Amino acid sequence: MANEKVLIFEAPWSSKIDRTQATREIYTSAETLLRVGPEPVGIIHRPLITSTYKQDIQKFTALECNQRGACFVVFSAHGAVSRPRHKGKVFIRRKLQAFDGEINLSAGIRDVSKSLSRTTVILDSCEVGKTIKSFYRASKAAGVIGFEGDADWIDSTMFILAILLKFHSADVMRLKRIRRTTKKSTCRQQRVLEGMTNGAWKSLAKSVGVTSYFGP
Repeated sequence: MANEKVLIFEAPWSSKIDRTQATREIYTSAETLLRVGPEPVGIIHRPLITSTYKQDIQKFTALECNQRGACFVVFSAHGAVSRPRHKGKVFIRRKLQAFDGEINLSAGIRDVSKSLSRTTVILDSCEVGKTIKSFYRASKAAGVIGFEGDADWIDSTMFILAILLKFHSADVMRLKRIRRTTKKSTCRQQRVLEGMTNGAWKSLAKSVGVTSYFGP
C-alpha cells in the first residue's frame, strides 16, 4: 500500500473550463510513477471547498505516514492577489476560487499552521506566489513553492508534476525529518528545485514565474 504523501486540492481554473477536475488526469499520471520504488507514494485528491479544506489538511498531516519524511499540499485553482490597506498598512491577500466561493488563503492557512511543520505547500495558481516569504511565515510550513505571475494551467501543472517526481527520486519523501535551513545550508528540496530551475527546466520555470522559500 502506498503512503499518501501528496494532497491535491482542485477547482476549475476559469469559467471557460467547465470540467470540474481540469488537472486530475495530469496528476494521476504522476501517481503511477510515484508508486515505483521500495516506498511507493500515493496522491489524495480533494475538491477545493471553503468549508472543508482546513479539516482535510489536518486529517492528511495526521496520517501515520506523514509523521516522517516530507509531505505536500497542492492548491490547484484560479488565484489572484489583492493588497488591501488597514490602518495605513498594506497587506497581501491571496485568493483562491473554490467550487463554492472564494478562499482567503492568507488568513485560512494560519488556522492550520500548527499542522504544517513537515509539509511543503505548493501554490499551483496565478499570482499567489508573490512575496512568498510572508506566506511561508504565516503558514509555518517546511517550505512553499508557487508562481508569481499568470501561469498557464497546463504548464504550471506539468512543472509541479516534475517537481514531485524529482523529489521522489531524490528520496525527499523518505527523509526522517525536515530541517529548517539557513542561507548557507539549504535543504534537499531546495537543492532539487534549484537544479531544475537552473537546468533543463529553466525555460518553463521562467515562463510560469516559479518562486519558492525554504529559509528560516
